[in-house]
Amino acid sequence: MPISPPHLPSTMSKSPASEAEDPTLQLMPNQLAEAFALFYEESKKLESQQANLQEKINQLTQELYDSNHRLGILLNAIPAGVVLLENNIVSLHNPSVLNFLPQIVIGQALTLPTDWQASIAPGEYLIESPSGRRTVQLVRIDEGSRSIVQIQDISANIHLHQQSQQENRLAAMGKMAASIAHQFRTPLATALLYSSHLCDERIAADQSKEFAERLRKQLLGLEKLSQDMLRFITNRPRKSELVPIASIVQTAEQGIRPLCEKKGVQLLSHVNIAKDLLVNVEQQAIVNALLAILENALAVSESGKQITISGTSQSQRVTITIEDQGPGIPQTMIDSLFEPFSTGHSNGTGLGLAIAKNALEAHRGSIHAENYAQGARFTITLPCMNSL
Repeated sequence: MPISPPHLPSTMSKSPASEAEDPTLQLMPNQLAEAFALFYEESKKLESQQANLQEKINQLTQELYDSNHRLGILLNAIPAGVVLLENNIVSLHNPSVLNFLPQIVIGQALTLPTDWQASIAPGEYLIESPSGRRTVQLVRIDEGSRSIVQIQDISANIHLHQQSQQENRLAAMGKMAASIAHQFRTPLATALLYSSHLCDERIAADQSKEFAERLRKQLLGLEKLSQDMLRFITNRPRKSELVPIASIVQTAEQGIRPLCEKKGVQLLSHVNIAKDLLVNVEQQAIVNALLAILENALAVSESGKQITISGTSQSQRVTITIEDQGPGIPQTMIDSLFEPFSTGHSNGTGLGLAIAKNALEAHRGSIHAENYAQGARFTITLPCMNSL
C-alpha cells in the first residue's frame, strides 16, 4: 500500500475564527518580541565589552609606546654599545656603538675591525686609540634568530684590577720586610766569611778554590732570591699571545720529567684538552708557574711515588690539576701557603708558589691548594677560547 505523507495543518484552510482558537499562533508574536529584545540586550553587552576591550588595547598600546620610548632613551644614554641582530644581520643599534664600530651598517653582517687584538679573557679585545690602548668586552646573547651584542669599555676596570694587585703585592712586601732581612742575612754572612778566607794568604790554593766556589754558590743564591723578589713585585703579562694550553702543559712536563726520573718519581699525564684550545698569556710566565708547583710536588715526593697532571675544559675555562703522594700540606701552612717566604723546606725561598699565584691571577686565572687522601692537590684555572 502506498504510504500517505503526514498530515500537515494548512493555515490557508483555517478561518480567522480557527486562528484565534489556536494558542500556538497566538504566542509566536510575543516570542519573537522577546527574542528581539534579548538579541538587542546581548548586542548592547557585546558593544560595551568591545568598547572596554578597545580601551584596554589603546591603553596597552600607549604603555608599549611609552616603554619603547623610555627604553630608547635608556639605550641612547648608556655608554655601552648595543646591537640587535636578526639572523646575524644588524637591524638596530644605539649611538654608542659608533664609538667602537664607526663603520657599522644596518642591513649588513656585524664584523669586527681587523686591528682588534684578542686580550687575555674570551670576548675581550685590545684597541689602539689616540688616547691610548683600551680594552673592550663583547658579550653576545642569542635568542633564536635574534641576538643582542653588548660592547663596553672595561679599561678602567682592568686598571683598577692591576692597581689592586700591585697594592696587594706592595702590602705583602711590607709584611715580609723582616723575612727579607732574615733571608739575606744568612747567605750574606756566609759569603763574607768565605771572602775573608780568600783574603788570608795562609790558605792553600786548593782551599782558596773551594772557598771561591762556595762563595760563588752563595752569591748565585742571593741573585736568585733578588730576582724572585722582583718577579713577585712586578709580575704582570708583558707580551701576551694566543698559544695552545696543551703546549704549555707539555712544556712544563718536559721541564720536570728529567728531575722526576732522577729521583725515581713517576710523572703521569692525563690531560684531556683539545689541541685547538687557546689561552692568551705570556707563555713563559705560565710555564714557570706550573713548574713551580711541579717542583714543589717533587720536593715532597719520595722515590716510587707518583705525580699526576690532569686537565679538562668547560665553559671557556681550562682546569689543570697537579696531585702528589707526599705528606700533604700542614694545617698550619695551608692558609698562608701562597704568601711570600712561606715554606717548609730548609733550602727554599718560599717565593715560588707566591710568584705562581701572582702570574695566574695576572692572567685572570686562579690557584687553589688542598689535601686529599693520598697527598696534596693544586687546582689551576685559566680563561680559554677555541681557535678561529
